[in-house]
Amino acid sequence: MVLIGSTDFYIGVKSLPKRQFEDYSAHLFDEWQFYVDRELQLPDYSLSLVVEEGSIKAVGRIATTLGVLYIGIGQYGSFISGLQIIHEQVRTVGGYLAERAGAPFQSSKAKPRVRRNGESLARLQTLFVKVQRGELSINEAMIESERIFGFELNDAVKFKNELKQSFEQAPLLPKQLYLPLVDVEGEEIYLRDAPRKPRTPPPRLPVPAPASDLYRIEIKRESRRGKKDIRVVSL
Repeated sequence: MVLIGSTDFYIGVKSLPKRQFEDYSAHLFDEWQFYVDRELQLPDYSLSLVVEEGSIKAVGRIATTLGVLYIGIGQYGSFISGLQIIHEQVRTVGGYLAERAGAPFQSSKAKPRVRRNGESLARLQTLFVKVQRGELSINEAMIESERIFGFELNDAVKFKNELKQSFEQAPLLPKQLYLPLVDVEGEEIYLRDAPRKPRTPPPRLPVPAPASDLYRIEIKRESRRGKKDIRVVSL
């Protein structure tokens, strides 16, 4: 499995009673998985949500196999366009998770602090950018792809062959042309050397010191048709 997207969020609210915290986490996961199942056009994937109590600090992750990703990308014509569309779907469902996480606390002054990471999809898009700019050769791009996906890339023969062919066919872009994409941190990158506003690094999410009677809720669904598994861990 490869990580294709993650969303971290922090909400600075008072600690919730254990039962209320469990209900909040389970309900949040249920809302999220329903939305993901509707919006993410992949035949299979896993979802996980880890929520720590004592304020609320959480991370939601989406992962899939390269074989499934190959099928999903193939729905949209070219490899590059399919990659961009799937990545945008992942970003959309990540934004929804953060939105629903903060919904119960709208009356408080606490505003969720959110960071969405493009993970392997954004890193792969960045490789296409560099190939099109002439900054990487095809062989160098394939080596970088192996670093992103590890041994799974060699096992997913169709994905690997299509990826290499797409690198070879990616047109070099003239310097005056630009195309906004996103990097591993979800920030836009541009295919031209043009003045840009300095990028502010994403905020570090606070890590509150664990106190007594605090809990972490770990919720996971291994596949699209799998059952939800919930664990409650004392911190």
